[in-house]
Amino acid sequence: MGESWFELAFGAHYPLLYQHRDTAEAKRCLDLLPRLAPLVEGAGELVLDLGCGDGRHLELLAKLGYDAVGLDLSAELLHRARSRLVGESSSRLVRGDMRRLPFPEGSFSSVLSLFTAFGYFGPPAANQDPVREVAKVLAPGGHWFLDYFDGDLVRDELGGKESQVTVGEMGPLVVRQEKRFVAEKSVVTKRVRLEPKPEHRTEAAELGVPVDGLEYTEQVAVFTLGELDKMAVAEGMVRVEATGGYEGQPLGEGNRWILVYRKNIKEKTT
Repeated sequence: MGESWFELAFGAHYPLLYQHRDTAEAKRCLDLLPRLAPLVEGAGELVLDLGCGDGRHLELLAKLGYDAVGLDLSAELLHRARSRLVGESSSRLVRGDMRRLPFPEGSFSSVLSLFTAFGYFGPPAANQDPVREVAKVLAPGGHWFLDYFDGDLVRDELGGKESQVTVGEMGPLVVRQEKRFVAEKSVVTKRVRLEPKPEHRTEAAELGVPVDGLEYTEQVAVFTLGELDKMAVAEGMVRVEATGGYEGQPLGEGNRWILVYRKNIKEKTT
């Protein structure tokens, strides 16, 4: 079997493609979260950055005094994260799959799924495993902070329309992206084609892009709020806060869903 799309997409080239998602944006997100619910409620409690990527949120969490652990599947992005972090923080990076978290039950006061670090495994219902794992590693009363794109907005913008195609240059690469909404699966796909500029093949190779290029198709679930709430409730979590963006606007008035789910003190029910 070939590699899954997320094993190709989150390579060394990924930070270049999403360079507009910068530290300033990460700071706006992290400034908002404690206003919605506590990240920790006692000394020594841990925060998990699930799908931490190259560590831009972890770096800020450390500066803010949080004791945080980062997990990601990408060895390349974890390598970049280690270069951003210092001291003990750099040792708290774990390579792993969010569908099978390598942590004991109740290890974390909060779990952060930021910048759409969720929904990678097919249609909405196929993403229950990471929700179950989040609930497992959360301490009772802990919070799951889910930062996701506004699914209603995506359906409105892409539903029933032709694919959106963009072509541009990023560093040593020529990048072609084709995005569309697949209604029957309730997923948004993005076909990405990366080619090195002829005069920059060495730099492109350092980013994992060979001479003949690299191609993959991202696939991310487009949820309704009801679907996300139902998935959380099935694992003993209930939504307690929600905003439509990093400025704290109401749902529907921004371009994101910032959702906070609290793990019940009691055991989950079926």
